Amino acid sequence: NTAEAFINGATHFGYQGLECDVKVTVDSQLVCWHDDHLKRVGIDSIMIPATTLEQLQSLSLVQTRKDVTYTAKICTVDEYLAICKEYNVFPVIELKWGIGLNNNDMTLFPALYALIEKHGLVEEAIILTSMKQSLEYIRSNYPQLTCQWLRHKVQDEEYTWCQDWGVDLSVAHTSVTEDVIAHSKQIKKDVATWTVNDIADYERVKELGCKYVTTDCLEINK
Repeated sequence: NTAEAFINGATHFGYQGLECDVKVTVDSQLVCWHDDHLKRVGIDSIMIPATTLEQLQSLSLVQTRKDVTYTAKICTVDEYLAICKEYNVFPVIELKWGIGLNNNDMTLFPALYALIEKHGLVEEAIILTSMKQSLEYIRSNYPQLTCQWLRHKVQDEEYTWCQDWGVDLSVAHTSVTEDVIAHSKQIKKDVATWTVNDIADYERVKELGCKYVTTDCLEINK
């Protein structure tokens, strides 16, 4: 969820799309981050919903993986979308619960849509979330956007809801089966899956017919 990581995904890995997670700052700015906190990058005292964008941008984010230390700055959704446009990849924007972006309050979504429109990515963008009422709001007010419903498992009655609201499924790879794909084909909806970091899992879900596969770092031979 940093600019450096997004650019690396587009250039080194050659991914066709980039997923971000959206969090809301105390001054109602949209940033890319998975958690409310910054503990993964060594900062225990900061909570994004209680911090301004300016304060967040002043922080150096540090993480060590496989004995390599990486440093970065927090990335705004605006910057993320600019990267998607520059590197010709489609954005997958996962909505996490936040003030103005939740099942009961979507008042910040018009601002998010304005950013997507600003970068000319309305047709390419995918909105992903587990928040059902948020998806109903988006489909009612922004029918031009592609939406995916994030599910760990899919119940039979949920296919009907997806069909009625025109929403695709995004299912944990451990729950993707022939039955899930067959049900989705019946209602003419696509299936995405996450988080696939093993080549054998990738080959399985590809063979089953998943349209999108989300990974952290999988390298696929072209």
